[in-house]
Amino acid sequence: MSDKAYESFFNQMYDQYHKAVYAYILGRVSSKDSAKELLQETFLRIWNHIHIGYDMGLDKSRFWLFKITKNIITDYYRSRASRLKAEEQLKANPLLPANSVHSPEEAYQRKNDMRLMEKAINNLPEQLRIVLVMQVIGHMNSTEIGEIIEIPPGTVRYRLSLARKKLINEMNSMNSVGEEAYQ
Repeated sequence: MSDKAYESFFNQMYDQYHKAVYAYILGRVSSKDSAKELLQETFLRIWNHIHIGYDMGLDKSRFWLFKITKNIITDYYRSRASRLKAEEQLKANPLLPANSVHSPEEAYQRKNDMRLMEKAINNLPEQLRIVLVMQVIGHMNSTEIGEIIEIPPGTVRYRLSLARKKLINEMNSMNSVGEEAYQ
């Protein structure tokens, strides 16, 4: 099919269903901003696979559209739950034991290091942050992570490697900026 036909079909789908999809999402996430982001993500995914919907026709593609929407909402809650759990575990179980701090300077440095680490982790792209947190905090291996987020274990290992490299680079750049401030 021609790109014009797909574009026309996409526009018809959007015009006919975007309000219903938005309402469906809003009813499940209770945040207008999140609902708008998920609506955008839904129609982006639809656009990336528009040939499937086109082959179904406008009426039958409605079910396909809502299945994609449901999957995106599930992904949203899954990533949100992982992030919240990781944050709770980081707060409950600091990486360094409390008795390893011997002076106020060390306590300050430890707190500063934790703040920088948290900031560096939050700066990672979501795909990398999720696998890193699932491995470090969730104590999961690449096979388990892959099953949960539905990607091959090799891709999980690649993302973990990339996340660690980016985290090291981010921490190094934060530390060098901090050192320059004192000179």
